[in-house]
Amino acid sequence: MSILNNAIDSIAIGLEDFELYDETRALSSVRNVFSGILLLFKHKLCEMSPSGSGEVLIKQNILPVLNKDGSLSWVGKGNKTVDVHSIKERFESLGVTVDWVRFNKINSYRNNIEHYYSTETHKDVDELISDSFIIIKDFISEELNSDPKSLLGEKSWGILNHSYEVYTKEQHECTSSIEALSYFGESILDAIKNYYCEECESDLIEATQESGPAVDSDFKCRSCEFIYSYEGIVDQAVVSHFYEKAIKSGITQIVNCSLCFDGIYIYKDAVCSTCGNS
Repeated sequence: MSILNNAIDSIAIGLEDFELYDETRALSSVRNVFSGILLLFKHKLCEMSPSGSGEVLIKQNILPVLNKDGSLSWVGKGNKTVDVHSIKERFESLGVTVDWVRFNKINSYRNNIEHYYSTETHKDVDELISDSFIIIKDFISEELNSDPKSLLGEKSWGILNHSYEVYTKEQHECTSSIEALSYFGESILDAIKNYYCEECESDLIEATQESGPAVDSDFKCRSCEFIYSYEGIVDQAVVSHFYEKAIKSGITQIVNCSLCFDGIYIYKDAVCSTCGNS
């Protein structure tokens, strides 16, 4: 059986377990869907491997071979295949596109469920399947040049698509609840909307207050039900939001507030995220 067939079968088994969800099936579901994604990646590397190279691009061990004409070739040796780190390196070198931020999030969920699956909720697995849908759909269509629905089959495609639609609806509800509040600055709103729960890494965080100043509201993670006060979420959210921007630009855009000493002062909005002073 080919790697591609194994990938499709693994995803299908994982989705069947997801549909029949209970705690004992959560681990199997996540393992199989994640394994299926990795197999899709390895199939792509097989496709890109030169003929007669022993599928060199998926092999962990690669050896140089001197050809009769004096030229040098590289061939794969043994049965050990590449791990996630090596797949990422080879894809980046070969120009193969994957949403690695989303993939890393899926991998993190998988690790958590491997060790603590009995404490995970159905929402956690919903989120993982929703993220998997995007990775699988984009990779099949853009890198394998195939139709995802045809390749996966009606049943698997239906489960993935439904999970994505349900999760997207919840995500929209959470974002809308956050946007309904008023903030000291626009950057604070953006930071909280894009924040991931520090307890379970979910982005399903909602405001508990329907309107009014954000500083008076709590914020709740729908996945693990952890509750943040405004002060408990805003600083971490702002620092996380501006971290990548600071790395890319080399410009410091935030600093500790010199008035309240607890909050983060945002230069762009000329305001402190905690006390609101400018």
